Amino acid sequence: MKRFGVLIVAVAVLLLPSSALGEDPPTLTAIVGDHDGFNITLNDASGLKVRRLLPGTYTVIVDDRSTIHNFHLASNDDPTVDFRTDLEFVGKQSFTVTFRNGDEYAYACEPHWRTMSGSFLVTDAPPPPPPPPPPPVRKLTASVSAAGAVRLSSSSVPHGRFKITVSDRSKKANFHLSGKGVNKRTGMRFKGSTTWTVTLRKGTYAYGNDKLGLNKKLKVR
Repeated sequence: MKRFGVLIVAVAVLLLPSSALGEDPPTLTAIVGDHDGFNITLNDASGLKVRRLLPGTYTVIVDDRSTIHNFHLASNDDPTVDFRTDLEFVGKQSFTVTFRNGDEYAYACEPHWRTMSGSFLVTDAPPPPPPPPPPPVRKLTASVSAAGAVRLSSSSVPHGRFKITVSDRSKKANFHLSGKGVNKRTGMRFKGSTTWTVTLRKGTYAYGNDKLGLNKKLKVR
């Protein structure tokens, strides 16, 4: 029973917040007015700009580098947090503050708040997942021979975005693709290469040249 009691005490210590264990609160660093520039930021311990923050007590070290700027941090949701450096002050000042869960906080240079400002949300909710990657842009090639014969590199493709590169070697014929949301063509006198980015929807597209008609089909599945 004695060993079991020691184990319970050890687990309880592990679950205590860092402040209860006597550890220093984590540090955030604010930098304002570097070289009298119109710049302001609040960074975490890794040097990244703070956008989301876990609730709790933090030490905010303000590195104020300019007599024409200051740093002011406050919240419309939490009146207990409101601190600033003086406009004429240059140097470092430390502030210990407790940020509440679910509240938003903002910081700014008071004389230039329209251009020098930032904000962050305090929350213990997990961050949202990253957005899905954009759908791939597939490729098709089309050609028009000197005699006017039209070819397309595939007769069936999945729906989605495509880059179609057209090589037109005829001054008497062209390449024309028509269907849902697409009506692209080269000029009858055009000779050279061009690339189109289009979105092909499910269905059937017609292509050919305007001299002989759009008598070929591209199936989009």
